[in-house]
Amino acid sequence: MLPGFLRPVSRPGTTLPLMIIRKLCIPFMIMLLAAACGACAPARGGEITVQEAAAPVSPGRPVTSGTQQAYDSAAETAEVQTTGVTGSTDGFPFHYYVTPDDEAITALAAGINGAADAYRLAVAWTYVSETTLNNAADKWLSPHEFLTGTMHYPGNPLPGQVVSDCEEQSHALVSLIRAEDVPPEAVRIVIGKVTFNNTDKGHAWVELFVDGGWLPLDPMWGPYWDDADGELVERDGMPFDYYADHDYPVLEVWAYYNDIYYLDPESGAGNAPDSWRA
Repeated sequence: MLPGFLRPVSRPGTTLPLMIIRKLCIPFMIMLLAAACGACAPARGGEITVQEAAAPVSPGRPVTSGTQQAYDSAAETAEVQTTGVTGSTDGFPFHYYVTPDDEAITALAAGINGAADAYRLAVAWTYVSETTLNNAADKWLSPHEFLTGTMHYPGNPLPGQVVSDCEEQSHALVSLIRAEDVPPEAVRIVIGKVTFNNTDKGHAWVELFVDGGWLPLDPMWGPYWDDADGELVERDGMPFDYYADHDYPVLEVWAYYNDIYYLDPESGAGNAPDSWRA
């Protein structure tokens, strides 16, 4: 049985000012989290195929479209967990989840060479659902907390291992890539809606600017904890350049960001360079 990666959430944290959320169109991102942000796991066993890459986990709660009602509802309930995150929440607060100068990130970066190495390290991280790890449907952690704290969480079914879901893995991967001296113009987090076997999912992933285009990198295709069967499913993940030759199944993009830039593609708001807006 495949794990149910997508689950709705609420977690105590710093509530973003409603005015700021609406101004920046952040509800798209919060709406994603409310519908549960997670990756999709193919059936276990053997190599990952193109067909398996499109296979869903349990349907979860579908993500709704960006209607005014969804904007208002998301804005009124938006909460962001800020464990290990410093800095003002003025402007665009999600910058603070990309931390290339954090000591945990720089320690890892010292042992790798470039973005491809960073991805190979990240795809070895283990997915564990929020409900299992945190007893909540969603909780954003800083890369530092993800890398140094989750191995000790009481809810971790694999004590001693670094575990979490798509937000933490994507934030940590972009942080690592930035720590490898990749400029902020060339790497970003993407928050959006993807589809697997005709089921729409909220998700976070990474894009790297390579050879004049954006290459999706998704560390969530590595090993995962199967909640239903209570066991670890080992996988090697997709090759670094897999999505250079395969379409990433994105339906909508709600936000791009890293530690320096952000862009709301719906409104055009943000300080991102022109290369992000093409």
